[in-house]
Amino acid sequence: MSIDSTLRSGQDAGMGRENELLQKADQLVDSGDFRGAISLLEEAGRFDDPTLARRLVSLRIQAYAEMEWPEPHDHWPPHHDGRFEGEAGFPDIQAVELDEGALKAGILGRGGLIVRGLMDEQRIESMRENIDRVLLARMEASDEVPGAENNPWYHRSENVRGGPTQFRGGQRFTTIGSAWSVDSPPTTFQLIEFYREIGLHGLLRGYFDEDPVLSVRKWVVRCAAPNNGASSGWHQDGYFLGDASAIRTANLWIALTDCGGDADAPGLEIVAGGERKIHETGTRGSPFDWTVGQDLVDEIALTSPVVCPRFKAGDALFFDHYNLHRTGFGLNHTKNRYAVETWFFAGSTAPHKQQPVVF
Repeated sequence: MSIDSTLRSGQDAGMGRENELLQKADQLVDSGDFRGAISLLEEAGRFDDPTLARRLVSLRIQAYAEMEWPEPHDHWPPHHDGRFEGEAGFPDIQAVELDEGALKAGILGRGGLIVRGLMDEQRIESMRENIDRVLLARMEASDEVPGAENNPWYHRSENVRGGPTQFRGGQRFTTIGSAWSVDSPPTTFQLIEFYREIGLHGLLRGYFDEDPVLSVRKWVVRCAAPNNGASSGWHQDGYFLGDASAIRTANLWIALTDCGGDADAPGLEIVAGGERKIHETGTRGSPFDWTVGQDLVDEIALTSPVVCPRFKAGDALFFDHYNLHRTGFGLNHTKNRYAVETWFFAGSTAPHKQQPVVF
């Protein structure tokens, strides 16, 4: 196992300055200024400084429980201008056209919004490499490879609940699958940096009319392999997140590989429509108690079409917890699909079991 050289250099340099920054951050935390501490380390740090990156992850998780959040406001869901009414399938815009009005009209009016070219080519390549590093580092940790605990690409914060820091019982992980973004502090740092660059915090604050938060369990990086045409389960994330009528969400899914449609990698099959209800599960041909049966999906599709959009690497899809979707596997697939999925919650209604993360 080898640790990336850029991260090694970050470990070796600037220890005095780093200790000073950490001490200042601790002083801000002691005074109750978690946002100040996060901003200090975010502005001064880099993804390849493992100590600062790890401290930021812990601070973001700790901060939610210590900060004051408003009571949920009563003007939800917000009004939208209906700009996409009459469009078949999902509305489809360029990244430069993304604004609060488009996001509201897309998610609340049509069930989602495709945004072309949201992530640039350099960042796409970097994130694919990150995912390979994270999944390999987690596999080596689970296999107890000597030195794996020192690999900065996989490090679970002590503030993360509900999972072991080390793994026993043989190989449980491979280089295919998904991992929580917060389990890779360098990846977390880079993703939040990207979200800041594209103005996502302000966009979502306008959408929710309050500050957004991320979460530990609903923020993942993923490498999905072809599955020879096998089907995956139709589902709505609102089924898992508690009272669907009480929470307020926006999911950002970014393709890091050409996928869907006639591409060589699996994409997403999605029901395009603005119906805001949680459908019954475990019936009408459903293979699991948490999935929506194919017979019911076929019935829904009579008025809300099922689509499998063609995405280029860097294209994105926004939707919320009412959206009905599944991974779209096909017989033509020969390549893995890389993607990042980030669920954002309105801070006032974020489900605590998902461990909110201050953004």
